Amino acid sequence: MKKKIWLVNPVAMPPKYEVRIQTLKRAQYLIEAGHDVTIIGGSYLHNTSINLITDNKKFLEAEYDGIKFIHIKTNNYSGNGIMRFYNLILFNFRFFFLSKKFAKPDVIAQIATVPFGNILYYVAKRFKAKSIVDVVDLWPESFVSYGLISKKNPITKIAYCAEKWLYERADEIVFSMEGGKDYIIEKGWDVESGGKIDLNNVHYINNGVDLKDFDKNKNLYKIDDSDLENDSLFKVVYLGSIRLANNIKLLIDAAELLKDHDNIKFLIYGDGDDRAHLKQYCEINKLDNVIFKQKWIQLKYVPYVLSKSSLNILNYMPSTILKYGGSQSKSFQYMASGKPICSNVKMGYCPITKYNIGIAKDFKSASEYATTILSFAEMDANEYEKICNNARNAAEYYDYKKLTINFEKLI
Repeated sequence: MKKKIWLVNPVAMPPKYEVRIQTLKRAQYLIEAGHDVTIIGGSYLHNTSINLITDNKKFLEAEYDGIKFIHIKTNNYSGNGIMRFYNLILFNFRFFFLSKKFAKPDVIAQIATVPFGNILYYVAKRFKAKSIVDVVDLWPESFVSYGLISKKNPITKIAYCAEKWLYERADEIVFSMEGGKDYIIEKGWDVESGGKIDLNNVHYINNGVDLKDFDKNKNLYKIDDSDLENDSLFKVVYLGSIRLANNIKLLIDAAELLKDHDNIKFLIYGDGDDRAHLKQYCEINKLDNVIFKQKWIQLKYVPYVLSKSSLNILNYMPSTILKYGGSQSKSFQYMASGKPICSNVKMGYCPITKYNIGIAKDFKSASEYATTILSFAEMDANEYEKICNNARNAAEYYDYKKLTINFEKLI
């Protein structure tokens, strides 16, 4: 049966700007399945200087590549400070009051932004729509696990209460990390523990990759780069944010130990608070084997870059939150490239281990990290090829077309 679905994501962007494509792909394949889908997001595009509403309009309706959007007016901000959180409050409250202007939905699927997005429960209730809460980040658990806020802080306790409140009222909860049920059980929020959450309504649907798009873009959109084109190099590629949680200094320390291996180059793509001083560190210490590439590349160029890599890097600060699994969208692009993955942390429910597509290990030192990277560079060709094939085969399980079929069952 055809359903009218709202996918509510405060940071959803038009396709030409989007790098976190889960919402877009979910919309695309739900539309192909016959549903009427609208993505609802903010007008200010995160990590850009673009605001799609520059006048007094409260919202903007648009359509891109056959996908309907409603952009709610939000303010400009930079970084991940207090103004970003203010923007989340602004988005959710403005949407709450504006929602009456839009055609009644059957299903509202919201990206959980605890506690700011809790008000959207009342939007679903107003329309008697099915409420699906999509958990892509564990708030406030992630802030606690990285030491950004104390678990005993009164604000944290309020945030946990707000998280529990939202989950209890959702018709379905979708975690992008496989250990979502473990998290609910550990909190004691499930029915068997005396809580109100029925674990039958808790599901796992991860981020993924559109393999059709990936393969097409790999051949169509290429970057003129002598390092990428140099087939005599063993290219260690990191692509993503360069911030505290990404722990890129450890990767650079490993690279420093390998600087005498002329055939190994570290290519770093991305931006963040740590990029400038890490780049300066490499220059001061003459680490010519570490090359900082573009701060930002359009998503369509990513397949080509990864197809030219020899080893793809997942790099993080160790954290207890990783025991619930990972949902990093780049990891699935890494798989699609058919190249091995090296992760400096061992996550719960780890696909790297499950599918034998590289190494995931809590490295105790930069030396241990460097030794592991070198082992890939010196690996037997047949063993290396087997891991490459495993990686591409693993990507099949995370194709957005298949993942959306699982999501469609919930509506």
